Amino acid sequence: MAEGGSEHRKFRRYDVDSVHGRMAYLSDINILNISMDGAAIATTQRLSLDREYALKLNYEDSSLTLRGKIVWSVLSHSKTLKNGEVVPVYKAGVKFTNVMTAEATDLLTYIERSRSSDLEKRILGVRFKVRQPDNAMINLPCEYDIKRISLAGMLISSDTGHEIDSEHEMEIYLDGTPLTVFGRIANVAEVKGNEAAKYDVGIEFVRIPEEDLKILTSYITAIEARQ
Repeated sequence: MAEGGSEHRKFRRYDVDSVHGRMAYLSDINILNISMDGAAIATTQRLSLDREYALKLNYEDSSLTLRGKIVWSVLSHSKTLKNGEVVPVYKAGVKFTNVMTAEATDLLTYIERSRSSDLEKRILGVRFKVRQPDNAMINLPCEYDIKRISLAGMLISSDTGHEIDSEHEMEIYLDGTPLTVFGRIANVAEVKGNEAAKYDVGIEFVRIPEEDLKILTSYITAIEARQ
């Protein structure tokens, strides 16, 4: 997938314009406090108000996935990553939206096993701090532009760098038709000169469902016919 080795690729890549895609990825969060109705979290990702996200909470040998809507969000401070990059840290309030009978039982178990002795009084009850606040993740949507594509992979422009070798389910929209691919992040390069961070991300296709592969093949054949 390295850009310098294009002549060694089995499939030729083609430049495309106005082709977009969407994927989801997990990002680490800190649980500042939690109750049966919601939680306060800290994250390096800016979350949209009134948007619903999925939170994965890990404890002991179990995990719990909850959905919640962002009801408030503020820029808190900045921190320096191991690579020297300085990133903003946001605090946000999440109101759970899927705590039904089964989820409520699991959430009670999580709070009981994870809570520390500290607690905070809130209007809707008691919020607890947890012993391992960084043992949680949030599922974030990511939209991207496709710059080049082939039957083996693609080069995308994204606001997020993504983790090398991580695999994701991705959607690609070709002439209004959505198709699904499963891809591996092969390489990431930050694009210099932009005010906001932008990354060129190389994707290696790991698996494409048969029907979607037919759509992609037809799309690329049409490009070849025009050249």
